[in-house]
Amino acid sequence: MNVTTEKLERFMHVLMYVFGLLLITEWLRPVDRLTDTGNIIIFILFLLYSLLLHYFRIHWSIRFILISAYIMISLQFLHSKEAFYQLSWLNGFLADFKGNLGFIYDGNWDLITNPFRTFLFFVLLWLVTYLIHYWVMVRQSIFFFFMLTVIFISVLDTFTPYVGDKAMIRIIIIGFLMLGLLSLLRLTVQERIKLPMASIKKWILMLTGMILISVLVGFAAPKLSPQWPDPVPYITSYSDKAVNDDGDSKRKSVGYDEDDSDLGGSIEPDSSIVFYNDAPAGHYWKVENKNIYTGKGWVSIPETEFHAFSNGQDMATLDIYDVPELARTEEMTAKVSMTESYSHILHPQSGYLKKIEGKNGQDFKYYQDMDKVISEQGNGERLSMKEYELVYDMPSFDIAELRKMTEPEDSMDLLMEKNTQLPEGLPNRIFELASRLTRNETNWYDKAKAIEDYFDGPEFIYSKDDIPYPESNQDYVDQFLFETQIGYCDNFSTAMVVLLRAANIPARWVKGYTEGEKTILDGESVYKVTNNNAHSWVEVYFSGIGWIPFEPTKGFDGEVEFYDSELKQEAIKNSEETPTNEEQTKKEARERQDTPDRETQSSVKTGFGNMEGFLKWTAITLSAALIFASIGYFLRRKWIPHLQILRYRKKNDAHFSTAYLILLKQLKRAGLVRPEGQTLREYAAYVDAVYATDEMSELTAGYELMIYRGDAEDGEWKHFQKGWESLMRKTSS
Repeated sequence: MNVTTEKLERFMHVLMYVFGLLLITEWLRPVDRLTDTGNIIIFILFLLYSLLLHYFRIHWSIRFILISAYIMISLQFLHSKEAFYQLSWLNGFLADFKGNLGFIYDGNWDLITNPFRTFLFFVLLWLVTYLIHYWVMVRQSIFFFFMLTVIFISVLDTFTPYVGDKAMIRIIIIGFLMLGLLSLLRLTVQERIKLPMASIKKWILMLTGMILISVLVGFAAPKLSPQWPDPVPYITSYSDKAVNDDGDSKRKSVGYDEDDSDLGGSIEPDSSIVFYNDAPAGHYWKVENKNIYTGKGWVSIPETEFHAFSNGQDMATLDIYDVPELARTEEMTAKVSMTESYSHILHPQSGYLKKIEGKNGQDFKYYQDMDKVISEQGNGERLSMKEYELVYDMPSFDIAELRKMTEPEDSMDLLMEKNTQLPEGLPNRIFELASRLTRNETNWYDKAKAIEDYFDGPEFIYSKDDIPYPESNQDYVDQFLFETQIGYCDNFSTAMVVLLRAANIPARWVKGYTEGEKTILDGESVYKVTNNNAHSWVEVYFSGIGWIPFEPTKGFDGEVEFYDSELKQEAIKNSEETPTNEEQTKKEARERQDTPDRETQSSVKTGFGNMEGFLKWTAITLSAALIFASIGYFLRRKWIPHLQILRYRKKNDAHFSTAYLILLKQLKRAGLVRPEGQTLREYAAYVDAVYATDEMSELTAGYELMIYRGDAEDGEWKHFQKGWESLMRKTSS
C-alpha cells in the first residue's frame, strides 16, 4: 500500500510541530531553574496554543485576536489582584505599557515593570513559534534551531548552576529524529518518490534504532578526562584580578555557607532551587546559629556533645527543650524535598521539633548550642537526605509575658556568658548607641524592639551591591553602623546582635532561609525556596519562654506570630491581620525597599495561586473569542463586501484586476458558484440574470480587455468602480 504524498506530508508536519515544541521547552526549563520565574506551564501552553493555530492555518487576523486574548488573560492572572470581569485592570495595564514605552525610549531598562517584561516574553515566544512554523512548513529544515538549542544549553551548563546533562540527551534524540524525518519528507515531497508504507516504517524503525544505539554507546563507552581546562575558573581569575587591581570588593554568591568568619563584600543573586516544602503557612527555616562574634564575622566552637535520635523517633524523649506553657502552639507537618545536597536538617524558626522521618534517614544528631540537626548513616558518616517529613509545634508569643523579662536570672549565668560575648577592643560608640536606644525602655522585649526599629530609619539602605569589606583594623559592625549604613541581612542582623549584647541582653546570630514563594510541584501547592532566600536574623533569649526571633533587616517581616494578652487582642500575624504601629513601619519600609527576592525577580510572578481560576477564565474567554470568530467567519458574506469597498475606494487603475477577482470570490460566497469549464462571459450573464443587472457583463468585458492588453488604461477603474461596488453590496444582502 502506497501512502499519498499529502497524507505523509501532513503526518510529518504534525511530528515536526511536536518535536519543535519539545525543543522550545528545553529553552524554558533553565528559565525556571535560574530565575524566580514561575508558572512556566502557562508559557508552555501558550507555545502549544500558538503552534496549533499555525498548523490549522487560522487566518492571521483571527490568530492575532486569539493570541492577544490569551496574553491578556495571562497578564491579568499573573499581575492583577482584580477579577477578570472587572475591566478596570485593563486601564492600569494600558497606562503601565505607555509608561514602559517611555522607559525604553529613554534607555531606562531597569525601570521596566514586571507586567511589561511578561508581555515582552510572550511576544518573544510568539516569534519563536512563527520561526518554528517557517522552518517546518516553508524551509523544511530545523538544523539551525537544533544547533542553537545545543549551544544555548552548553553555555548555560558551563557558566551557570544549571545542569544540562539530561537536557542535552533529550535535545540530541529529538534533533536527530527531526533531521531524519525531514530527510524522509524531502524525498517524498521534493523528489516525488512514492514509498510504500512498509518502506516508511522501516525508515522510521532504522532511524530510531540508530539513535538509541548511539545514545547507549555514549553512556556505556569509557570517558576521557576533560582535555581542556574548565573555562569558568580561568575567566573568574581574570575577573578577580581586575577587581583587585581596581581596589574594589570581591563578589560572592548568595546562598548557605558554613564559613561566616569574614563577612562583607557584595553578593551576586542565585536563583538555584534549594528545597521545596508544603508547610501549612510560610515561615523562616533555620539551619544553625552562631554565638562568637570576632569583629569580622561569626564562628562557633566545635561541639562534641549532642543528642542522638533515630529516624521517626519522638524527640520529646530527648529532653532537648520544654514547650513553654506561656506560648500558644499549633502542631504542623511539613514535607521537605531537597534539590541541593546538605547533611543538615532544615527546621522552622521558633518551632519546636517533635519528629523527623525520612525515606533514607537512619540517625540524627542534635547540637543544642548551635540548634542544628545533622543526618548520618549508620557508620557515622554524614548523609544528604533528599526527602523528609517534619512534625513540629509552631508557637505564637505573648508580648505581655515577654515584657516581664527585665534582667537576667541567677540560673542564666552560663547562657549570659555565651550569648553576651563581644570581642576586645569593640569601639565605645557601639556601647553608647546601644545605651541611647534602650535607655527609655524597662524590659528586654521593648529594648530589643527599639534596636530592631532603629534599622528602619531612612539612613539605612538595603543593598547587595558595592558593599565594602572592613579594613584590617576596622570592626564589621562599627563600619556598618557609623560609616556605610548600607548592606544586606548579614550587616543588619550582626549589628543588632552586637547592640543587644552591648546592652547586656543575650542574643545570637541565626542562619537559614526565608519562606520562599508559592508554586505548584507535581500538582500540589508548595513553597519554593532558592539560594536567593538565604537569610540571617536574630534571636533573643527570654527566661521561661526560650529564644524569640527578631528581624532587623530592612524590607523583611520575619513571619513571627505575636499577641498581647493585656490588650485582649487576637493573635496577629504580619501577613494576614491589621499591623501594629511597629509592624506598619516594617510594611512601609518593605514597600520602599526591594527584598532579595524582588531584586532577582524575573518578569513573572511565581506561584500558581488559583490555577483553576486561570484555566476557567482562559477557557471562557477563548471560547467567547472562538464563538465571535466563528460568527464572523460564517457571516463573512455580510461584512467583507463593505470592508473591501472601503479598502478599494481610493485605489488606482492597477488594482482593477485584483478587485475583479475579489468580486468573483464574493459571488461564490453568495452561492453563485461558477461551474468548471464555464467562461467568464457565460458566468457574467448568469450573475446579471440573478441580480437583474448588466453590471457584471460590463465588468467582465473590461477585465478581459485589460488582460489581453496587459495593463489598465487611465481612469478605467473609476469607470467600473460604481458597478463593482453595487455588485459587492448585492452579494451581502
